[in-house]
Amino acid sequence: MAPMVDIVDRYERFRRNVLNLQASENFICSHVRMALGSDLAARYSHIMPDGRNAYGGTEKIEEIYDEAESSIKTLFKSKFAEIRPTGGHIAAEICILSSVNKGGTFMAIPEEFGGYTGYMQSYLPDMFSMKYEPIPYNDITQEIKYDELEKRAKEVKPEAMILGQSFFVRHYDLKRIREIADSVNSKILYDGSHPMGLIAGKKFQPDALTYSDVLYGSTHKTFFGPQGGIILTNNEELFNKIETNTVWKTFDNYHPNHVAALGIAAQDLIQFGESYASWVVSNSQNLARTLEDSGIGVKYSPWYTESHQVILSKENSEKFGSFKEISRKLANNNIIVDTEGRIGTSEITRLGLTDMMKVGQVVSDGIKGKDVRKDVTEILRNTGVKYCR
Repeated sequence: MAPMVDIVDRYERFRRNVLNLQASENFICSHVRMALGSDLAARYSHIMPDGRNAYGGTEKIEEIYDEAESSIKTLFKSKFAEIRPTGGHIAAEICILSSVNKGGTFMAIPEEFGGYTGYMQSYLPDMFSMKYEPIPYNDITQEIKYDELEKRAKEVKPEAMILGQSFFVRHYDLKRIREIADSVNSKILYDGSHPMGLIAGKKFQPDALTYSDVLYGSTHKTFFGPQGGIILTNNEELFNKIETNTVWKTFDNYHPNHVAALGIAAQDLIQFGESYASWVVSNSQNLARTLEDSGIGVKYSPWYTESHQVILSKENSEKFGSFKEISRKLANNNIIVDTEGRIGTSEITRLGLTDMMKVGQVVSDGIKGKDVRKDVTEILRNTGVKYCR
């Protein structure tokens, strides 16, 4: 049996030598790592309903919490923020429980069109005794069918409409959705798990919190923080419901080290978020164009993407194999992508890469079966962490 310390050490060395293009991941700065590995990782802090902390020696932890909460509210310009969820899925649970009654219906984008699997009927809806109804969607244009949504919403009268996708390349007409939601007295829950950092940087769906009742999601994708979740709203009544659906319902200990790391990442985004988000989207568009020019099928040409994601076409399977096979071939060349056909630019943007012609050509060659390990090493040699204070 190999000592775990050695396994983790080998993993760290492996990660230092790969080009990570997974859409669901990002690089964390040394000061975020410091917070995660600090003494906070072994501590508790729990404010009781009467205002006292159930644990002693928590004054500094409470100070950390207050500063992190303030930083998140400043970053997103929100009146209220719940920063304790330890994952985006948990944040989703809280928001659904706070917006939809037992036996009620919510609408969400279908999984076959890139929607989040957890919102499908056999998952959260069944778990909470609710009903899922699909939002009509045009996969070719990556747009909601707004007229059909309006018609269907009047028929099923959902208590909430959940926006957001796992495959997420285009923003929504939120003003139109708000009008539809108001006509049936429905709340809008915006799952920003993937574009959260781009929303903070005002480069993707900058009106997310303007028209939505709540914005929530992960903090470790385009938002370059620790794994966790946040919930944002300007609605005090809704926020009070959110608070009642947190501790002892969806989680208990909120992990103070995660909150400290979240606050540090939020302050980095306050300072660098707009530049970072702009480069992420630019890199995605340029990478998509380079891949297509080199013979790799990319969806949604000529606009390709408005986010951090580039979506490969299934037509590639005829020439290069399935997405799983493409992922394996790239992994053999020290390039990491998922097995779903998504390529992400968040992490390489954090490492200062902007020459997407070079990156795209290396990825293309790897997909075609060429050995590009030396090229990957050369690309990585010229990287350095950016957007950290």
